[in-house]
Amino acid sequence: MVRMASPLVAGSLGALLVLSTGFAANAQEEKKKKSEKVSGDVGLLDLEKNYMILVTKEGKLITLDFGAKTKVTQITPTETKMEDIGLGSSATVEYQTKDDKNTATVIEYRAAKGGE
Repeated sequence: MVRMASPLVAGSLGALLVLSTGFAANAQEEKKKKSEKVSGDVGLLDLEKNYMILVTKEGKLITLDFGAKTKVTQITPTETKMEDIGLGSSATVEYQTKDDKNTATVIEYRAAKGGE
């Protein structure tokens, strides 16, 4: 004889299945975070500690770490390095946040007026 689960038990099992797949989806979304983009002026560039501070048009300071994998491009297409960016340069930075740390992945900048 085949016994069927009561509707209450079946409903509970269905809810548990939906919740567990929801948690798995959230974990995967966390791993695949998209980059954010921010624009502003370079306020500080520390080449020894590999970080920079970008000042947005609203006056917000955003600290960004960078490394060897960070792609740096001068807006007039020429290949450049982090040390080529001058203070006051206008920049757009693409970054990812992990463990309360913003890491730059792409930096596009325009040299400061009167600068390089």
